[in-house]
This record gives sequence, C-alpha cells and structure tokens, in this order.
Amino acid sequence: MTASLASSELESLEFDRESGTYRAQYDRDATAASMAVIAAVSNVLSVDPVELDPLHYTVDTDALDELVRRRDTPHGSVDVSFTIEGCEITVSSNEVVTLSPPDSERAASETAGITRR
Repeated sequence: MTASLASSELESLEFDRESGTYRAQYDRDATAASMAVIAAVSNVLSVDPVELDPLHYTVDTDALDELVRRRDTPHGSVDVSFTIEGCEITVSSNEVVTLSPPDSERAASETAGITRR
C-alpha cells in the first residue's frame, strides 16, 4: 500500500519492531523531503496533516529540501535530524525518512505489528 498525502506519496512506510522506528521511502523527483516528512508523521500519528504544527516552525523546509536533494556528496549521504510532534525525525539524502514516534505510539505499533506499503 502506498501512503498518500495530496500530491506527494511515500513509496513505503514500514515499522521496524527491533528499533521501534518507522522507515518511509520516497522519490525525491516526485516528492520534496519536507512533504515526505509531513506524510510520514501524519500517517504514523493517524492525524490529518493540517492538524500538525507547521513544519517550518521547526526546520527551514527550503533548506531541508535542498540539503537532502543532493544524491552524491564527497562524504556520503546527508542526514538532517529534528523533532516534530514528539517524533524524532531523520531525513537522509538516500530518500528515506526515519521516524521514532512518541513512546505511546511506539507501543501501539509494536502491539499491532504495523507495516504499510
């Protein structure tokens, strides 16, 4: 199953029981990293994206999109980490958003064994 948000899409959203984190894959040519973050957070927390605090209150979305748009750097991938809605987020230039949900959401996901594709 593809998790969708308006015109942006996540190619996959999976929960890793071992690490207690979600891993969202997106296509940088079709979806800006900042929109992938919003899609992942809204899907994991099961809330409408308009109910979330605006991402630009936490991170400069233009800078985030530009930093992780670079595919190859001399030092490997670029990772940007921050917290929004109680979730620890890492956005990587390899088209992955890793999300550690708040403890209550993590416990619910572990119990339900959630995997979304």
